[in-house]
Amino acid sequence: MEQKVGIWQKMSKTLGSLKLTLFVFLMLAIFSVVGTLLPQGMTEHELHERFGPGLGDWIVTMGFHDVYRTGWFRALIILLCLNLIVCSLQRLPKSLKLITHEEQSLNPDKLLKLSYHMDMTTRLSWTDAQSRLTSILTEQFAPPKTRQGSELYTAYAIRGKWSPIIVYLVHLSVLLVLAGALVGSIFGFKGVMQIPEGESSSLVMLTSGRHQVTLPFAVRCDDFDVSFYDTGAPKEYRSDLTILRNGESAHTQTIRVNDPMTYEGITFYQSSYGNTLKRAEVEFQDKSGGLTETLSMRFRETATIPGTQDRVQVVQYQPEFSRFGPAVGVVLQKHGQQESTGSWILVNMPDFHGNRIENYQVRVIGVEASQYTGLQVKKDPGIWMVYAGFTAMLIGICLAYHMSQRKIWVWAAPRGSSQRVVVAGRANKNSLAFEAEFTRLCERLEQDLQQDPGKRESS
Repeated sequence: MEQKVGIWQKMSKTLGSLKLTLFVFLMLAIFSVVGTLLPQGMTEHELHERFGPGLGDWIVTMGFHDVYRTGWFRALIILLCLNLIVCSLQRLPKSLKLITHEEQSLNPDKLLKLSYHMDMTTRLSWTDAQSRLTSILTEQFAPPKTRQGSELYTAYAIRGKWSPIIVYLVHLSVLLVLAGALVGSIFGFKGVMQIPEGESSSLVMLTSGRHQVTLPFAVRCDDFDVSFYDTGAPKEYRSDLTILRNGESAHTQTIRVNDPMTYEGITFYQSSYGNTLKRAEVEFQDKSGGLTETLSMRFRETATIPGTQDRVQVVQYQPEFSRFGPAVGVVLQKHGQQESTGSWILVNMPDFHGNRIENYQVRVIGVEASQYTGLQVKKDPGIWMVYAGFTAMLIGICLAYHMSQRKIWVWAAPRGSSQRVVVAGRANKNSLAFEAEFTRLCERLEQDLQQDPGKRESS
């Protein structure tokens, strides 16, 4: 009658299978390639400009623009962690058995079947032979565990006893790296800030979507400067930043490309720059009623046209709009209408027929623009776990490569007027180094025990 397998046994078998390990590694490798080839952290606007609206929306939906923070990538990491834990727990008892197992009784015929062995005789007295065997093993290899008597002597010595579990140090280091990546993915963030020169902000727009993160402090751009090559390409751009806490300066630092600033675990990278609008003088002429009003409008602040309930807002600014010079994006929300309308208004062409929104002819009298610094903001609370994991991994790999479990067995018994000695050894890896070590031990035994060369057989 077949024994039924419980659900936990099935789950354990599945989670600990090598096929699952290979599958998860393959999926992680594929998505990591995607994350490497496709620039990470791009906004939806940048994706639409580069790949078009259709492909750009698909990339956002799949999360390929921020692969390492998607739910399915985190699920793969968790699955790999579970697989590694279950595999380690399943194999750990065998490794511990290799450490704790000792031969209770030694058989010379069994020892002579090992790859490294030697069979010799000595004319020393039984007491002297036992004493020298123990002394030589201790001196040349390791202190042995011995059993001595009038008819039999056995000794067992081991070096690198704990080497079979060094591999679990590597497993633990991998888990630490994966846990650090998971912590950074869940509790960290990555986004951008655009701070006009002379202003401050505490809002970070996340690259993974339309969400924002409010920092526990404000960042002020005191000064921004950019230099160019003769070709017009940017040579260097830098920002003088000040961290503000409760309106007071807490930290000041100049950042450049590849020279970021880190404050309270949050790192600010110099990534871009551009021009932004601070204020615009805009004239609205109502073609139907003849009313003309001029408003001084701050960027992205809503204003109401006097004498009406219509609301307007300057939402965008481009210093060069399709080779027509600077342009301002204006949105109008007419009273009684749910949907708003907008248009680009050309600054240097006030009489352009397209400078019109609904019943208003719009003219930009003047603009006050300034440069802004584009900062990439990153917080990764799991980075120390990743560093610690990689350090432990390097140590574990070095120990696993250089260390091996080496065992020596000695069996001796009186044989007439002489004593028979059988020595055998085994190593779980690095057999060439162990062969040299075993040979040196045998040569020392031959020398000190003063055996009759005619009665020696070794291999």
